[in-house]
Amino acid sequence: MNPLNIAAIVGLVLVLAFAVVLIQPENSAISQNDNSEITSSDISDSKSHGVDHDAMMAKHHSMINSLSQTEHIISVTGIAQTTVTPDLLVIEFGVETNGDSAKSVLDLNSNLLSKSISNLKSLGISEDNLSTSQFSINPLYDYYQDKETGRHTSELIGYQVSNILLVKTDQLDSAAEILDSAVSSGVNKVNSVQFTLSPHSHSVLKDSLIEDAINNAKSKAEIALLPLNQKIIGVQSISLNDFSIPSPMMRTAFVDESMFGGTPVFSSENIISTSVNVVFLISDK
Repeated sequence: MNPLNIAAIVGLVLVLAFAVVLIQPENSAISQNDNSEITSSDISDSKSHGVDHDAMMAKHHSMINSLSQTEHIISVTGIAQTTVTPDLLVIEFGVETNGDSAKSVLDLNSNLLSKSISNLKSLGISEDNLSTSQFSINPLYDYYQDKETGRHTSELIGYQVSNILLVKTDQLDSAAEILDSAVSSGVNKVNSVQFTLSPHSHSVLKDSLIEDAINNAKSKAEIALLPLNQKIIGVQSISLNDFSIPSPMMRTAFVDESMFGGTPVFSSENIISTSVNVVFLISDK
């Protein structure tokens, strides 16, 4: 190849190489400018969003501080009680009979209880006032040890029938008369005699006592906070406890006619109570 041609080619290569070197920094500069613009935009947007974020964080911290202030609590138990006159008489009684066969014992039991119910109706006790509390028929066994074999065994000797009634009435003054009538007609079990409150009276008094108990709890809390320069600002929780009615009750087991015969049975006033536990939120005055 001609030396002049070789020199021309080398010169052309050098020129192209120099042009490439010049173009790369320019592209790099453009790329950097683009990146700079994007970054500035992102930063601008970030700052724009940052203003809202800071405001939200400030509000959030304010809420946390507020909540931390209201987390101070005082727990108080409030009590309320009152004395009321019972308006419901509840008597549980019945007949228990034994015999050789289930049928004969059941017939005897039914006859005695039917007679008792008939006498009660003559006293103004209706069937609406009566309900069956318990009824059972059970076999009776005699347990013994066989003398020849020494084995323990049992032998069926009869049956027992128990039929227990529940009488509910507002005739509180008739308690003794009801018992006398029942026992004289064949009743041989009196489980309980109770003077208590009717469901309606129970509901009305319960609502009233709950309110009184809560007021009692609030009053106790205010007295306790007074020397501490604190005040109630809310309620965290309220727990209601059982409604207590310690009704006077007479309990007996087996009875016979000689146990009553006009024995006076009087009702007395009931002391009923309830309690609540209230957790109050407190803060400085």
